[in-house]
Amino acid sequence: MTLRPQNYLLESKRVRRNLPPPETRLPTQMQTPSTPTPLTFGKLLARAITLYPTHKAILLRTAAIFYLPVAALSYLLVDNLTTNILFSLVLWPVDAIVSLSLIVHCIDSLHGRPLAVRTAVMRGLPRLLAYIGLGVVISAVTSVVALVLAAPVWVGFLNSGVSLDELLDAFAVPATPGQADIVFSVLGSALWGGTGLCLSGLLIPTVLFYLAARWRFAEVALMAEGTGPLKSLRRSWSLSRGFVLRTLGLFLLIFIVMGIIGGLIGGLVGFATTILAPAADQSRMFGFYYALSKLSSIIAAPFYVTVFVLYYFDLRVRKEQYDFEVVQE
Repeated sequence: MTLRPQNYLLESKRVRRNLPPPETRLPTQMQTPSTPTPLTFGKLLARAITLYPTHKAILLRTAAIFYLPVAALSYLLVDNLTTNILFSLVLWPVDAIVSLSLIVHCIDSLHGRPLAVRTAVMRGLPRLLAYIGLGVVISAVTSVVALVLAAPVWVGFLNSGVSLDELLDAFAVPATPGQADIVFSVLGSALWGGTGLCLSGLLIPTVLFYLAARWRFAEVALMAEGTGPLKSLRRSWSLSRGFVLRTLGLFLLIFIVMGIIGGLIGGLVGFATTILAPAADQSRMFGFYYALSKLSSIIAAPFYVTVFVLYYFDLRVRKEQYDFEVVQE
């Protein structure tokens, strides 16, 4: 089914000038008044909440087309932690296609274009390799950063005189007093032990959260502007400059809300499973909960993508006076 809104985008332009930002004129689909001021958190979430139910049928259908088969396969194939990880890695491109397709839907909706599942998927597929490249670059950079920031831990380990085999054996189960002595030998090795571990434990998440905030909009830029992986990262870095704390706040807010909702759903399903099938095979429960997570993504992924596509354009309005030019059909 193709949705045909009354307004169509004739031209989108970026205007750089020393004048107050023009009004952000959105299509009538959004049903929100134009305003010359940037969006607050409340208005941003309100528009996302308005946009999501307006197009929920096509957004949910796009996610369901991919996630329903994945859920069925995961229930059959995932039976332990190892297969869970492997299955996630193998099917990561499916998550990428879903994300790219949903981004296309959101961009088209904001610009008054008709929405269609086939159109979104066909526009997302050619960008899949660029999206994968984006993920590889981010993973490589964050891994190197984490290793560098863990230097105090590595120095403490080297100064302890404990071999790697001994350290690995110390964390084997069941634990023994001798294994505990090895762990404390590493942690208590001069100043580099416990202090270094605490320092790394503070620095690593702080820096990774910072990078996540600066690169949060790279995948949207990838689709909205047709840029490559590296240019998309630079574009996101530029747009997020000066808005890191605001972006982190929105990021954490969305994840907390989604985490609470997901936790409630998981808890209710787990309780029902315990009551209805107390003797269920634990190996099958791995697949069941993985399938449940993918079914939940059918609902959660469109809202998550909608929020950050809106935020991406909000930043362009703030920094570039981006204008949506639409006319009546």
